[in-house]
Amino acid sequence: MSSILPAPSNTRLITIVAHVDHGKTSLADSLCEHNGIISERIAGTVRYLDSMEEEQRRGITIRSSAIGLKHTYKSVKKAKGPAASNNDNGDKQMVVHLIDSPGHVDFSMEVSSALQICDGAILLVDVVEGICARTQSILREAYSQRLVPVLVLNKIDRLCTDLGLTVNESYARIQRVIENVNAAASNMIFSDR
Repeated sequence: MSSILPAPSNTRLITIVAHVDHGKTSLADSLCEHNGIISERIAGTVRYLDSMEEEQRRGITIRSSAIGLKHTYKSVKKAKGPAASNNDNGDKQMVVHLIDSPGHVDFSMEVSSALQICDGAILLVDVVEGICARTQSILREAYSQRLVPVLVLNKIDRLCTDLGLTVNESYARIQRVIENVNAAASNMIFSDR
């Protein structure tokens, strides 16, 4: 009998980390929706991975929750001439075990545990609030676990809807947030040496 799960080499464990209210659970909902687990209509509002009654009542994540998501990894073939085709289907079926971790500092042990067991981390930053103290501590902790977080900028629409910024002002704001994250990471790496 064959397993319904792919081989361990095709399995990844990823956690979403961020400051409180930067959108971790909404991102997890969107990824669940993309996998067909919940409908598009309720994604971002249902808080699917917040299973405790207290989490739903307070609207915050208290305990880390995990879910297995299917993903097809599409390999990129390098062309070997003008007539080369991409008929070789090197696609791999993967399972990404996604952990939605709390953002509030009171539940930092949940984040620590998630970072210790993961292969990677998604660092979510709200572009309106930018990098916060909790973001920097999570970045430090990810570095101590030898993880290189993938930066994801969230709530970009708020630059126009809430702040009323123009396109150029929004671009400058996004650029500043990226530079701040890079500076925090760089300072941490160089201070470690």
